[in-house]
Amino acid sequence: MPKLIFARPLDPHERASLETLMESDNEAVKQRALIVLLSSQEQYRIPEIAPMVGLHVDKVRKWVLRFNDQGMQGLQPTRRKPGPRGKFDSALCARILEIARTPPRDLGLLRTTWTLDALREYLLSRSVVDEISRESLRQILLRGKVSWQDNRARSEDVTRWLRQWRSHQPNRTTL
Repeated sequence: MPKLIFARPLDPHERASLETLMESDNEAVKQRALIVLLSSQEQYRIPEIAPMVGLHVDKVRKWVLRFNDQGMQGLQPTRRKPGPRGKFDSALCARILEIARTPPRDLGLLRTTWTLDALREYLLSRSVVDEISRESLRQILLRGKVSWQDNRARSEDVTRWLRQWRSHQPNRTTL
């Protein structure tokens, strides 16, 4: 039978701090405070708390154990480790978005729309970036509200030819 785990008994200062956290705007911290209060003060078991707070039992156990080990500090959000998030500054992201908004044909490429792979290859070949994953590129485009597939470039000749062709087609709708 698994060992029952509860949050350790609270001193009056910790209980007051947890109740203050319950009134905060940060939903995640509020949820963690509730987990500790239910476990410590009301002796609810972890499998009972999980459905109450909408978390998996493993996450509830994590917060109880973290509180037992680190106290109130263990309930605060941890700082994210440095990594790819800081890799592209706002100026570089703006440059990437500018290129993504430009039809590939205007840049001398023989394609009408971007794909993530084609845009990535263009950025790498022109040394806009030293390296970038498809996912990082997708995230930059998403944050910039740019669809890499919308830029269909047509020359004036192509537009004229299509209009001429469509005008002679019976029962065709124009695009």
